[in-house]
Amino acid sequence: MNNIPIPENDKRRNLEVEKYKPQQKIDDEDLDFLSAMAAEICGTPSALITLIGQNTQYIKSAYGMDLETRELPREFTFCAHTISSPEGFMVVEDAREDERFRNNPFVTGENPILSYAGVPLSNSAGYSIGSLCTIDFKPKSFSEEQIEKLKKVANQVMKSIELSRRTNELKQLNENLLREQTKNNYIIEGTETATFDWDIVNDQMSFSDVWFQISGYSRSDFPNQMVDSWRTIVHPEDLQPLQQQVQLHFEGKKKKFSSEFRIKHKNGEYLWISSQGKIFERDASGRPTRMYGLHRDISEKKKVDVEIQFREKLLESLYNLSPLGIALNDYETGAFIEVNNRLVEPTGYSQSEFLNLTYFELTPEEYLEMEKEQLKELDDTGKYGPYEKEYIRKDGTKYPVLLRGVLAKDPNGRKIIWSFIEDISEQKENEELQELNLQKIEKLLSITEKQNDRLKNFAHIVSHNLRSHSSGISLLLDFLSESNPEIKVEEPFKHLKTASGNLESTIHDLNDIVKVNVSGQEDFQIVQLKAAVDKIVESVEPLTKTGNIDISTEIEETVNVYGLRAYIESILLNLVTNGIKYSSPDRDSTIKITAKEDLQNKLVRIEIEDNGIGIDLDTHRKDLFKMYKIFHKHEDARGVGLFLVKNQVENMNGSIDIESTVDVGTKFIIKLPNE
Repeated sequence: MNNIPIPENDKRRNLEVEKYKPQQKIDDEDLDFLSAMAAEICGTPSALITLIGQNTQYIKSAYGMDLETRELPREFTFCAHTISSPEGFMVVEDAREDERFRNNPFVTGENPILSYAGVPLSNSAGYSIGSLCTIDFKPKSFSEEQIEKLKKVANQVMKSIELSRRTNELKQLNENLLREQTKNNYIIEGTETATFDWDIVNDQMSFSDVWFQISGYSRSDFPNQMVDSWRTIVHPEDLQPLQQQVQLHFEGKKKKFSSEFRIKHKNGEYLWISSQGKIFERDASGRPTRMYGLHRDISEKKKVDVEIQFREKLLESLYNLSPLGIALNDYETGAFIEVNNRLVEPTGYSQSEFLNLTYFELTPEEYLEMEKEQLKELDDTGKYGPYEKEYIRKDGTKYPVLLRGVLAKDPNGRKIIWSFIEDISEQKENEELQELNLQKIEKLLSITEKQNDRLKNFAHIVSHNLRSHSSGISLLLDFLSESNPEIKVEEPFKHLKTASGNLESTIHDLNDIVKVNVSGQEDFQIVQLKAAVDKIVESVEPLTKTGNIDISTEIEETVNVYGLRAYIESILLNLVTNGIKYSSPDRDSTIKITAKEDLQNKLVRIEIEDNGIGIDLDTHRKDLFKMYKIFHKHEDARGVGLFLVKNQVENMNGSIDIESTVDVGTKFIIKLPNE
């Protein structure tokens, strides 16, 4: 048996055969009917419809034969010759006499095939993919009419096979589409993504159920589905940009439509929507007629984006406006990755020059050991500092800095160091200046202490020596008047006696003033104010009875002041006796003493108010607390009392003020600490 002929295009032909899935078993009534028709036309007991693959003949329909297998080796088949026949058909009247088939096992075996007539099955691409053949088990001739009819049946067979293939392809395509649609539905539902279908010609838009869930509306809210009704819920600021993006896609300037905009939820709040879409249909003139797309609620993402943008701007502002230098360094090399202007300014470098340096190049050699210690602390704890060192400027000079920082990692896992560097040059200068000032203050304090000691010595001289001399003069004058009684009436003696009295009074005043100015806080104590006031009121009782003056007090027993008891009593006595001394002759006189605590400011406010003759403050306010200033004629007025009061109050870290109206009265307001 000779080898079968192989068409020149057999490799490509085999690919065409595979499109019809020749190995799949099919039960096709149309093919069985056509194979039976072929047998009847040619008057044979059997007929076959076959597909010829690379090495195999596949029998798709068999009439009049009970086959155990439907796949046969190509090299033994008659049809393998038919598909290469130049005449467009092949007839074998007696296979035993045809040298091509006389040794064929289908001819020499049991129930031999002796006659054969076949025509190729050609698809629309022009490739012979198989054959329609009739078989007889005895020699037989075939007429031209039979062959022509066989060709017509073969055309019908090819149409049926083609239809079956397309049907299977459509079925598979539908299954794939259904699978994809199911998958997309799951994705859309799982991601809460809404879909829309825009009929552009009729200007109507329909949405999926998810869209109504997102927006809070129902379908009845948009009964006509007109696009204009949807536009009413788009934020006014976003409508024009949205329409511009749609138009760009319509004009083909963008392959797809994409936009982010706000729509009003049914509850009145605005939602951010991310929308993508694409035109799927155009008319004959190219105008878009239909568009499909997606809507997704990105409100939460927008909130996060806004927060991120705010924080980024905040960090950028802090980074650029920070009074501290900020640097980002590579852990391994020490190279500067990022720096702010505040760090670069004092160095004399430009930003680009600085970024080519490492922190080792800025550090003087004497600090390198300290640097190693700080890096070890960084490895152990994740942070370093604060510690002081110096930086080297571009001109070689140095300036002091205070550093601290933390270890971190960038997105690629690289170790980096964030450092905060403070230029402390001014601080160091201030520290030196403060040290000099401290030395000056200590020197001044030493001088003050010496002067204070001298003042105390002077006080002793005033209180002892001068008083002794004054007393001696007064005593001599008394002796002189006793031994010479007639001298008392002489004018010079009277003047001498008055001068001696004035000298003694002046020495007494000066002694009181010196005591105030040299007293210190070491003798301060908590003084119960009510007890001190009661004591003074009791001491002046003879004066109040004589002058018919009423003194009232409103002071809680819990009110305390912090100071010198002697000062407090002296202040109270001076001001109360002033109220008695300068009472009005035209009305009953009253003196009222009140005290209230100001806990917030840790003070006690004391008020001593009378209804006496008053003081003209417009005239005398500037001289009110000066020494030897007298504002009313009175035999006991010396101009020292208010001067002493002010000094005593201020010596106890307090303050004094006055309110007074002529012929109405006077109020002294004293504020003293309560602790």
